Order: sequence, then structure tokens, then C-alpha cells
Amino acid sequence: MKININPKHELLRWGPIDGKLIYPDFFNVAFTKYSKHFYSWPDVLWLCYDEKIVAICDYPNLRASGKKNFNRFILDDRKLNKYYRAWQKDLKELLKFQKQIANKLSGYSDSQLVKAYQAWQKKYVDFWTIGELPEVANWGGEQILKEILSQLVSAEDFIYAFEKLAAPDQLSFYQKAELDLLKLKHLVSNKKLFTKRLADYQKNYFWILNNYHHSRVLSVAYFSKQLAGYSISQAQNKLKELSALPAEVRQEKAAIGKKYKLDKKVLKIASRLSFCVWWQDLRKYYIFLANHFIDLFLKEFAKRFNLKFDDLHYYNCQEILDLLEKGKKVSAAEIRTRRQNLIAHYSEKTNSLTYIVGPKAKQIIKKYMTVKAKANIKEFKGLVVSQGKTVRGRVKIITSVRDIGKLKKGEILVTPMTSPDYIMAIRRAGAIITDEG
Repeated sequence: MKININPKHELLRWGPIDGKLIYPDFFNVAFTKYSKHFYSWPDVLWLCYDEKIVAICDYPNLRASGKKNFNRFILDDRKLNKYYRAWQKDLKELLKFQKQIANKLSGYSDSQLVKAYQAWQKKYVDFWTIGELPEVANWGGEQILKEILSQLVSAEDFIYAFEKLAAPDQLSFYQKAELDLLKLKHLVSNKKLFTKRLADYQKNYFWILNNYHHSRVLSVAYFSKQLAGYSISQAQNKLKELSALPAEVRQEKAAIGKKYKLDKKVLKIASRLSFCVWWQDLRKYYIFLANHFIDLFLKEFAKRFNLKFDDLHYYNCQEILDLLEKGKKVSAAEIRTRRQNLIAHYSEKTNSLTYIVGPKAKQIIKKYMTVKAKANIKEFKGLVVSQGKTVRGRVKIITSVRDIGKLKKGEILVTPMTSPDYIMAIRRAGAIITDEG
């Protein structure tokens, strides 16, 4: 097995974030399906250790694949419409099936449960297959837009122009969730109506703090407490701010286009990139909802096969099927080994997945995760993706969501990347610095 990722090259390191194998493994399985429709992903490594996950990829190869996918499938109006509509159809079928099986799994016979999971997994992998298009295309679209803008925009304005042109002009799903919650604030005085609407809200967003490490069901009381943190005037101001945001973004894009006399081609590239960023965010909404259903299935499998629920999170997708169809279990010793060191490798050349555990996995993880930092650095630079005022504050390095309580209001959050769990930390932070985003 050859890993076509040179550790000496510029690497994408997505993570580390808290995570376990089963949640992102559907992403891995979809790699092998993706290449049948689009230009393949380059080699990808998922490094799993001590309940952390990191995705590793050769950046030049990723950008090259991204450019081909962006030019061929995103800039082409007919193809983009075709695949986005196909993805929406896959999504609709997945959501319909999840609604059918919700709260029913415990009543299924063993054979019914197996059939339900087989059907659900197929629908979820279908969702992922086309759903990976905006993600890989983003890496290419970003480079294409940067290369063009660098020739048209002054150096001092480049970051501002790029940030605004690439920004989605639709709310993220977190913003949409916050908007929907704030809309309930004016109903607080009508206890009966407020209680009903809040219960409806909980049904729609109970999964919103799910992640690649665990899922949880947020209660009505949780959302009531979140809403209580706003006064009526604060809620109204935030509502106005969020509601006005899409129009403001569109106005800023138009102003930049006019100022630099950007032609239709450049504006189309920027528009499609921002659409892909939004599409990828929208996809995340349904991934974390699906994680809830993964755990519903795993809890049922744990009971029926006399296994530990948490151990099942270290099975891969095929092993779950083998458990259901053949009764084949992964040994407790193997699970312990996987908790420490586990790798999933997607090979572009063979279009296949390989899983590596134990000392060999540990050696590979060390090879790709060892980073030499220069001593005595007093200043560093990066891409500003959300410009604001100059900020000063104490830096707090957070590498796990379990440590977000350590961040105090106004401190500078430094983390590899922000996952959904970081919402509370983000609200406290005076500024945020990440490796990826």
C-alpha cells in the first residue's frame, strides 16, 4: 500500500477535532463512489487517535482536483443544476426515510432492523457522494478566484475583496437556527403559544450540537435557557442584523465588482464559489442530523449483539454491515488498539479504502502530525476572513471542545478549526485564529 501524500509538501490538515471513526467513515466510503461521477479526490488520510480525528491531504493535488471539478461541474450551468437537483433528491429521500424510522427501531424484528439499516446506509452514502462535490470544488474555486483577483485588485484591498466576494449571501444553518429561536422571544408573555412554538423548535434543532465525536438530544429547557440570555431589545436587534445580512452581503459584492470593474466571468466565479461554500455548510446541517440516526441504530445494535455502544463507534461502515449480516464482531482487543491509533486511507490510484491499526498506524500518524515550529516568533500573518476592529487579548489555545469552558470573554481563541461544539466559545471570543476554516 502506497500513500501518495508527501509529508514534506504543503499539507491540508483538517483538524484535529474530537471524533470517532464511524461518523466520518461514510465520507470515506463515498470517495470510492465520487470518482465515478467527478474528478477523483487525491489520496486522503483519516488519522484517528485518542478520540481525535485529522484529515490529511496533499494541498497541491487537492487544489488541482478542485480546479478541474470547479471548472467542469460548478461553472457549467447545466451540470451544476443537474447535480444540485440530484443531491436535493437524494436528500429528500434520506429525510423521508429517517422520518419513517424515527422512534421505531426498538420495535423492529432483527430482520426488519437489518433491512432498515441497509436501506438507510445506502441513502446516506448517496447523499454523501454528490455532497462531496462542493467541498473539493471549493479548494479549486478559491485558488481560481485568488489568482484572478491578484491581477485586478490592489494588494492592500485583496483580502477584503476576496473575503466579500467568496462569502455566501445566504444565512448559514447556525444563523438560521439562531434567527428562528430569536423569533420566539416576543411570544414569552403568551405562555401557551410560547411553549408550543418552543417545542416545535426543539424538534427541528435538537441535534444542532452534534459532532464527529458524539450526538446528543438538546431539550426544550436547553433552548429556553439560550433564549433567556437575550433581552427583548437584544433579540430584536439581533433579528434585524441577521435578517439584513444577505442583502448587505449582496450589496458589498456589487460595490466591489463596480469599484474594480470586474467582468461577468470573474463575478460568476465568485458567485459559484460562494454558492459552494453555502452548499457545503447546508450539507453539514444534515450530516449532524444523520449522526443522531447513526447513534439510534448503534444503540439498538449494542443491545441485540451484547456489545458496548461506544465500541461500535470504532467499527467502519462495512464492519457494521458484516455484524448485521454475518454476526461478525470486532474483538475487544482490536477496539482498544483502534482507540489509540487508527488510519483510514483512500487511494486515488486504486479507488479503494484501507484501514490500518496498531504500531504501523502510530508510525504513520507521527510522520504526518509532527510539525517543527520556529522558536521566538513574534509575528505571523494569515488570511483575514472576517474583518473587524483591531483586537487585543490573552491568547487561549483550545484543542478540544471539552476545554471550551476555559475560554473567558474577550480572549483570543486559537484552535486548529472550529467545529459545531465551539459555538459557545466563538460567542465569548474577542477574535478567532484557526489553521483551517
